[in-house]
Amino acid sequence: MYPSQPIAPEGPRYQPLSGTPGQAPRTMPRAPQTGGSRSDALASFVTYAKALESLDRRKFPDEYAEHADRIKELRPFLKAHGILDVMQIKNPEVATLLGV
Repeated sequence: MYPSQPIAPEGPRYQPLSGTPGQAPRTMPRAPQTGGSRSDALASFVTYAKALESLDRRKFPDEYAEHADRIKELRPFLKAHGILDVMQIKNPEVATLLGV
């Protein structure tokens, strides 16, 4: 998965911040904007796509929108490296975000 992500997408959604109770939860880190490798971008895409599938759009609209934005940001990289030519996106929402 995404190297700097401390938990798998199937695990808890948030991890406590430095053991300080009462603070706002931290969200998943952004995908690399520049200098990332193909495997980093692909791993980020899979992580965000799985997280998006597990979120209820009505209960968590902000988190859903954030994950959708990250997926859209990764589209040019996935397209440039031909990943979308050899991979079929099964989730219709994710496919729509990628314009596939």
